[in-house]
Formats: sequence, structure tokens, C-alpha cells
Amino acid sequence: MSNDMTTNVRTVCDPNCHANPKCGIAASVHNGRIIAVAPADYPVPGYENRICMMGRARLEYQYHAERLRKPLKRIGARGAGQWQEISWQEAIALFVEKQKEITEKYGSRAVLFHQISGAYGLLTRGSPLRYAALTGASAVRASGIDYGIARGLQYAFGVDAATFFKSGGHSLNDAVNSELTIIWGGNPAVTRSVDHVALKKARKAGTHLVCIDPVKSETAGISDEWISIRPGSDGALALAMANQIIEQKLYDESFLLEYSNMPFLVNVETGRLLKEPASELAFCGPYQLQDGSQARVTTVFNLVADMVSEFDASSAEKITGVDAATLVTLARRYAHASPAAIRIGYGVDRWYNADLTARSISMLACLCGHIGIPGGGVSLVSGGRRVPVKGARFYAPERKSPNFLSMMEADQAVTEGTPHTIKMECISLGNPYNQVKPNRNKVLTDYIQKLEFIAVIDHFMTDTAKWADIVLPAASIFERTDIIVDEFIQLQQPVVDPEGEAKSDFEIFRALAEAFGIGDYFHKSAEEYIDDMLDTDSPVLEAVNMARLKVEKVIYPWPAQAPYVGFEDKVFPTDSGRIEIYKEDLIELDRELPFYREPIEASPLNPLFKQFPLVLLSSHSRYRIHSTFANLDLVKTREPEPVVRVHPADAHEREIEEGQLVEVFNARGRVKIRCCVDGSMRKGCVLIREGHWIDQFIEGDPYGLTHDQYSPTTENYAHYDVLVEMKGTAENT
Repeated sequence: MSNDMTTNVRTVCDPNCHANPKCGIAASVHNGRIIAVAPADYPVPGYENRICMMGRARLEYQYHAERLRKPLKRIGARGAGQWQEISWQEAIALFVEKQKEITEKYGSRAVLFHQISGAYGLLTRGSPLRYAALTGASAVRASGIDYGIARGLQYAFGVDAATFFKSGGHSLNDAVNSELTIIWGGNPAVTRSVDHVALKKARKAGTHLVCIDPVKSETAGISDEWISIRPGSDGALALAMANQIIEQKLYDESFLLEYSNMPFLVNVETGRLLKEPASELAFCGPYQLQDGSQARVTTVFNLVADMVSEFDASSAEKITGVDAATLVTLARRYAHASPAAIRIGYGVDRWYNADLTARSISMLACLCGHIGIPGGGVSLVSGGRRVPVKGARFYAPERKSPNFLSMMEADQAVTEGTPHTIKMECISLGNPYNQVKPNRNKVLTDYIQKLEFIAVIDHFMTDTAKWADIVLPAASIFERTDIIVDEFIQLQQPVVDPEGEAKSDFEIFRALAEAFGIGDYFHKSAEEYIDDMLDTDSPVLEAVNMARLKVEKVIYPWPAQAPYVGFEDKVFPTDSGRIEIYKEDLIELDRELPFYREPIEASPLNPLFKQFPLVLLSSHSRYRIHSTFANLDLVKTREPEPVVRVHPADAHEREIEEGQLVEVFNARGRVKIRCCVDGSMRKGCVLIREGHWIDQFIEGDPYGLTHDQYSPTTENYAHYDVLVEMKGTAENT
């Protein structure tokens, strides 16, 4: 694309930042090169000047000297950094040769496509799934990280965890309708920097904002109240609040009777639910079963009341570290608020028992009837409308699907050969060998060694790409055609020609399909496949197509602009059609109710606590999306090196001073890092922001400190449920 004039072209930034909508970018192009980026316009008001520092960093990202521009083949040992440039023809031929070889030897399922969350274009994300489906390969489905809270919310409300509860939550601009909003384990002032202004506006309008977080985060700083809690004890706090609400009869009885399974009868001996609800919440006594026999029954409500009775304010204070008076005040304020909202962040997600925490928080909202009303609800950060595009028409051709595995199942398939063997992995849209997969030292010594072939599609030689056998250069957001769908439908269009020989993920998988002999399934253009996905009978998408998108660039398809409210119709996609507090199918796992369970590792009750008495927390940086952007100079000037934050008392106990080099360690690994003594930390915790690349640490890395234990009901790795110790080193520089 060559042009002597400067033109402005609209596209959209689409990293895993949870912004809703994703930020439009106006790129200024001169002589075929982008010279500036700025926020783009939207067709409705309220989204002006919508761009964060990372969006502005896209210019450096685009032309970075280390960007991959040609296919590379490993010629030395894995991880040694010895590469040879090869042609695309050679790269595609090698990939297909290895895939066919492994398929013949182990079966088609032995090839795994691992596309994570580095981009949200429907074609970009769908291309590896389409190819995997057509070749009978395996693919990783949503799970493994950021999934525990979503799973817990699914148990309660029935919304598929893979949607991350978007349809069940409330948009952030609904916060202005809340009398009280609790931000529970999240830091949207950093992680949702373009959206959190809605919380500021709500606070100015009178919303009482409470932040529950072990650390005094940036969000705590803009809140009316910060409640510091012992990490991993959030479920106990929720149950203690429920205890106050039930004891003081502050619950909404009519809501519970009509919309929850709280009045359902439970056979006391078997734990099984009877299908008919009682007419009163507290029913208990003998009951004649359908076969004529007698059984003692009670209601779910009674079981809940018994469960939370153990969590009086003083007992909960000992568990959570939250002052009893503060707990009582919060419970009453939540019950009396008209209405109240809870927005759960991912800080309470990466724990072994995250699903139980989500269920206990959901129970609070259910008890008080704060569901399906403006200003109320439970959200996983936020919610939003679902534009009814037919993405499956592309990624599931002829209703074929890959052999889907959870992240944990896929990891076991590689390391243990169960449920089947995996010997080849193709990774796109992510950097899992950095901070995603737990126990990184085990990943390097076991997982990677058992793979016969690794292919990576990326923009840079990441910590994952370094271990690949072949690396393919991907097109950037400025070089590909796609659509991004959230509150809006936005066109991602080529702004400039690709750098070097980079190709879009769609083009890469189309070339692979052609070489594999299934090119007929990738014969349409990107625009034609997008039109297929937009061609539905929904009135929302009437007259929405590529032709219109190419003219308007961004479309708001909804008839009115109003805050999104989940479950306004009080229809819940559960088996009972109600909010389900009691889950009969989890009896064998001892999780039929949202019981409180101590963290699997990061607990003072754990014998390991004497040896490793600090909880290792990890938070997001204002300047990165996980590991994306970590290699940019713009980021490095603002965050020059990784640091570990520690409370002054913990530093003093270990004779550690500000700026000193320290070692953080446990039995699994160690990292040498500079110390920041920080009064905003909670005593007993240390915090290292995630996403730094491995070579940015002095020695070791924090990702090797995490373990790979996971609960069968969360399908989530517990990256925060980790104990460590810290000691000073003799080095100061």
C-alpha cells in the first residue's frame, strides 16, 4: 500500500484486556507506513477518546526491530536459539509432513492446537479450530486459567463457563444504578483502564464503592472503603455475610421461593433432591415419598442456614482477618441496599476452590434478591449483550469439531498419555510456556521433552516460541481482515502491508489446509467467511454485512443504548430453571453446597506454612496484557524491571531493605528479584506482577514457583494458591 498522502484508517485493537467494547484505533498512514495512532470514533456517544497506553504502544509493536518477519526452523537444540530462515513453502510442507507422520503413528488426536486468548477476531481465533476439526486433531477448550469463578457461576446460574458469564453479568455503565457496588478481588482501575471510568461516575453519583482485596490496589484507592482480607479466605467472608443476613432475616423470601432452589426438599439420608419445592423456606420433618415410604426431609434453605451458622462474625474474623464489626456492617449494607452489585475479579479465581467462592458470593445475591434488576447482580467483572453471529459456521464446518480437551486434560495427554497421546502441538494467540502453564520447571523438563514437534505462530520470539521447532510470523492487527464482536461489531482491516513475510492466521491455516489436501474447506475469502457468520435471521443483524462494515467500520446493532442487565427476564438456564444453590450432582465430591474450604497450599493450616510462610500473589500490570507488550521500550521505561512487593513488617523480619536483591523460593523453584517494601501490601503476602518475559528476571522466574494441582470442579490451575519464603542476598546491584 503506497500513498504519498496521509490517510486515516480505522481498525480495532483486540488483545485479552476485557475492554467492552474493544478500542477502535485510527491509524495515520503516510507512504505505506503508520506514523501515528489515535482513538477512533464510535456511532454512539460515551466512547470518546477510548484508548489506553497499550493501544498507543501498537505503533512501536508494529515496527519493532525484533518482530518476526520470516518463517524460522530450529537447527540447534531446543531452546538454544539457533534458527534458519526458510520459505513459507518449506514451512508449510514441514508442518504438514510432521502432522501426517504423527497422525499415522499415533492417530489424528495426537496433534494439539492450542489457541489461547491473544486476539479476539472471529477468523483469527476460529482458523486453528476449523483446521483441527477438518484434520481430526485435538484442541484446547476454554479452561485452565480464569475459569474457576466462571465454573462456579455456571453451577449457580447455568450460564456456560466458556462464555465467562458475559450474559449473566451487568455492563459497567450499569454501576450508576447501584446504591452499593462491591469489587471483590479485582482491580479494574488497572485491568479495565478504559472502562473503569464508569465506576468513578457511579461513585460521584452516590454509589458506595467497596473494594475487597488483600492489597490496597489502585481500585481500592478510588473506593469509599477498602477491606483487606487474608488471601484465599473469600468464601468464608461470603458465608459470614450470609449468616448475618439469615440470622437477622434480611433475605428476600419471595425471591427465594420463586427463583431459587432454596425451598426444594432434600432427603436427609441420601442428600437427594425431591423435585417439588416446599411452600415455606424452613420446612423440615417427615415426608411421604412417591413409593409410599417415609423419609425425613429438609429444605435447601435449612441446609444453607446450618452451613453458615458456623461463620459468625468473630469466627470469620479469625479466618479472614476482616474485623467482625466491618463484616457485620458490610452484610447489613448489602442486604439493605436498593440495589447492590457484586463484581468479581480474577484475583479470587486462581485458587483451588475458586468455584466454591463464586457459588458462595452468588448465594449472597440470591438471598437478597439482587438479581435481574438494574444496579444489582453478580458479574465476572462485567457483562454484555451477545451479538448473535454464527461463528460456528466457520470454526465448526459441517458441524465437525476438534477433539476438545481442557487445558489440564491436554497437559496430561502430553505428559502421561491419558486420555490419549499427544505428540505435536501448534500454539497460536498465546505464550503458555511463560506464565500460563503452572510449575514452569516441570514444563521445561517434562512436558516439552515429550513433544516430537512444536509449531508456534506469533509476532515475536516469545518464551514459548524459543522452544519451538518451527516459528511462523503472524500478521498484526494492522495487517489482517477480521471482525471483533462485543457490544459493537467492528471491522479489523488491513491498514498497511504485512511486515516482511508475515501472514494472518487465516492465511496460514488456509495454506496448511491446501497442503494437507483439504483446501476446498478454506476456498472462500476472509470477507466471504465473515459474511457467512453475519448472515442470520436475527433482527439484530438485519442488514449487517461486510459491505456495510467496509463503509461504516463499526456498527452498534442494538435498538437502544441502555446498560445491559443480566437475567432481567428471571430465566435461568439451569436444570430446574432456578438459581441453584444446592447441586445434587456434586454430592460425591462433597461440594453440593458452597462450603468453605481452606486453600490447598496457601493456608496457615498447611504444614508447609512453617517452611514457606508467605503467600505469593500475582497481579496484572498497567502496561501489559499478560506477556504482550513486555518487550517494548515504551513499557520498559515505565516498569524497568520486575520487583517483588512485600509489607514493611515482613521485610523487617527478614532484614531486607528497600531495593535489595532477594530470592523468593519454595521447593519447586526460585527467582532472584529486586525488593520493593510497600505499605499497601498485606502482611504475610508478597506480590510479583505477571507477564514479564523470563530474560527480564535476574535469575530464575516466578512461574516455576506455582503448582499444577487443580480441583475437578473448577478446571482451573491455582496460580495464586502458592506458598513461598523470601531471603535477602549479599548482592545490591
